[in-house]
Amino acid sequence: MLRTWIILALCTSFAFSAEIFSDYLERLPDKTLIAKGHVQAYYEKYYLEADYVRYNPETREVYAEGNVYVKSFDGRIEVWGKSAFINLKEDTGYFLDTRGRFEKFYIDAQRVDKDKEVYYVEKGDITTCPPNRKEMTLCFSHAKVTEKYVFSYDNSLRLFKIPLAYLPLSVFPVGERRSGLLPPVIGSNAYNTFIYQQPIYWAISQDKDTTLTFDLRDKQASGISLEYRQAISKKKDVYADISLYKEPTPPGKWWEGRGLSTFRENRYRIKFDLDLGRLKAGLDTASDPYFLQDVYLHTKDKTVPYLTSYISYIKDTDSILFTFNAERFYDTTLPNNKQTLQRLPEVGLYYKDRPFFGNLYFNATFNYTNFYREMGPRAHRVVLLPQVALPLEVFGKNLYSTLTFEEGFYFSSNLSNTDKSFSTIHLNERIPFFFDKNWKSVDLKNVFELSYSYRPKGYNNPRFDDFDSIDKENALKLTFRNYTFYKGRQVLSWYLEGGYSFLGNVSFGGQQMNKKIFPVRSILSLSPLPFVNLNSDILYDPNHNQTLNNINYLNLYLRNSSITFGYVQSKDVSGNRLNDQILLSANSSYRNMTMTLGLIHDNRTNKDLLRQIRLDYTGGCWSFGLLLKDNYDGNRKKYIKEVFLTFNVFDLQRLTLPLKR
Repeated sequence: MLRTWIILALCTSFAFSAEIFSDYLERLPDKTLIAKGHVQAYYEKYYLEADYVRYNPETREVYAEGNVYVKSFDGRIEVWGKSAFINLKEDTGYFLDTRGRFEKFYIDAQRVDKDKEVYYVEKGDITTCPPNRKEMTLCFSHAKVTEKYVFSYDNSLRLFKIPLAYLPLSVFPVGERRSGLLPPVIGSNAYNTFIYQQPIYWAISQDKDTTLTFDLRDKQASGISLEYRQAISKKKDVYADISLYKEPTPPGKWWEGRGLSTFRENRYRIKFDLDLGRLKAGLDTASDPYFLQDVYLHTKDKTVPYLTSYISYIKDTDSILFTFNAERFYDTTLPNNKQTLQRLPEVGLYYKDRPFFGNLYFNATFNYTNFYREMGPRAHRVVLLPQVALPLEVFGKNLYSTLTFEEGFYFSSNLSNTDKSFSTIHLNERIPFFFDKNWKSVDLKNVFELSYSYRPKGYNNPRFDDFDSIDKENALKLTFRNYTFYKGRQVLSWYLEGGYSFLGNVSFGGQQMNKKIFPVRSILSLSPLPFVNLNSDILYDPNHNQTLNNINYLNLYLRNSSITFGYVQSKDVSGNRLNDQILLSANSSYRNMTMTLGLIHDNRTNKDLLRQIRLDYTGGCWSFGLLLKDNYDGNRKKYIKEVFLTFNVFDLQRLTLPLKR
């Protein structure tokens, strides 16, 4: 059948025009337009399809029936139905026997009434699951959909059509950043039979938001936490987190083995970060050293060793780099913070490399630090390190020579039997050799570097950081780097370093060895196949024929599964074990189910420090997680058991950060 079309001018202005296509088109005496058969219509922000359409240009009313389909050009609305009525002038109307999408929600209903940007829905269900995986739905008697929220009443939450809960009222945010309830966490551990955490999200504006979390426990401390985030500009932002908890008195079993002097009835953590580009500041402190391990549920949060408060400023120009840092550390591994070393403050000034005379280059470093602690070694230190550099070409090879004048002194210290100042020179020579090799599909890139360092005099300085390591030196070091590619894919990288001391002694970890050969370090990353990766970091002492550090990880990737085997060992120069652990982790996915296993075994104590299993199921618009974990507490000589359930209803947990303008 021949298609016909017409463009109508509505009212008296060409600013409002409709375009209609159909198999049959008729204009009645009262100017009403009748369209039949494969009707398509375009008007302002809507596109419409139907079997039959009646349009009155005087009242701008549209009635459609038979396979009705309406879509807004902004993509927010897409509706199918039996029949529909739209008043284009008033932006009102209704849909019957409707199924459709409003933002990210899919709705089925007997009737939907439209009043400008508000929709009223009667007898239906709502979900964020895609239509082909409609596993979880919320059935309701009536609902209201606005630009920001969906309000539904007399609800029945159903999973695979099985009723799970009755809700007299539910509220869901519409769009990417809307206020509302986030999925809760429910669980228990060795000290609480019931833990419930309920976060509430508030999208204050495009550039700021906050999350309020209620943490309820039947025996241990209960409390609240408030997170605040604000974007000031594209590279500047503010973050704040305040947690307040009330501890029952007297404390329960979780305080056994701890000193009562550390107990606080009112417990807190205050965390604040301000990033203004060159100026940054932060505050992170807690009421007691056990706050993190008692309050947080995840291992990475429970085992943070230090909380850091700081102020820093950086000024970088073409010739000078100025830095200012003041840092205060709160040690969460000790009952008190009196022996923790602080840098209050540290000031650095670096004069960048500049041509001095001919090929000579000059730079200088100035550093002042106040090393402070309530109990233990402390001092003010001033260091000045002017340096002259001379790059030369010798027999076709580049030779890099540097001569550093090292000056420093310590004052207002409580140190004894240490040098109060130092003044010496440090000479360093480096000659790198580059040689590449190609053979068929194999590409080798190699760098070999020979370096010599000399310092005529050493000092017994207090050892706060690397600036204090002013030891007599006369050593030759060799470094080798290799990168191997096969058919364009990197299969091997290898770093090898060793050296020889002409003085007859070398140092390692602050300890001196009366030997000439430095420990040899090898860092290897091997990936012979795309699904196999081996990483190894080994420090070997040839003088005593022993391995000081041994860190190895083997990763296997098999389709939807991965397995990691790890071994970590460290010793001092006397052969005493400092660390000796075996690590195992595995992850496997099958369809919508994911299982994760974790194990850390300590060979010194012959104890499993961590045993963990996690199960996650992801549905069309929902997920469920179960976490079982055993943590070994060395102070109490017992395992702390934890069980947690996580629920995600309608995928409402995903949040975007405040907009950085």
